[in-house]
Amino acid sequence: MSNLPIRKTQARVDERARARHQAEQRNLVTRSLPFVIGAAVVLFIVVVAIIFTTNQTTAGTASARLQVDREQIDFGNQIFDQPVRATFTVTNVGAGALKLDVPRVVTALEGC
Repeated sequence: MSNLPIRKTQARVDERARARHQAEQRNLVTRSLPFVIGAAVVLFIVVVAIIFTTNQTTAGTASARLQVDREQIDFGNQIFDQPVRATFTVTNVGAGALKLDVPRVVTALEGC
């Protein structure tokens, strides 16, 4: 045997170059995959937030909101089961129509 270097054929050189190129392509996809998944997750969160905010503002502008002029009415000491009267103002501060479907008479139990 002689000590001369072995010459590679052009086909083997092309094959190795093709294999190297394919490995680089796989590495590129593998390195960029977490960024693509992260971008998709961020995009999904943004879309859900926009939809949620749009529904909140739409529901808030079209709904009625009840406001009462006072939170408590104190009658002091009264005889139980005797009628008393109170007057308060109910206002609709929302944009929608306010519909009250409650009875006019309120029954209070002793100690309330």
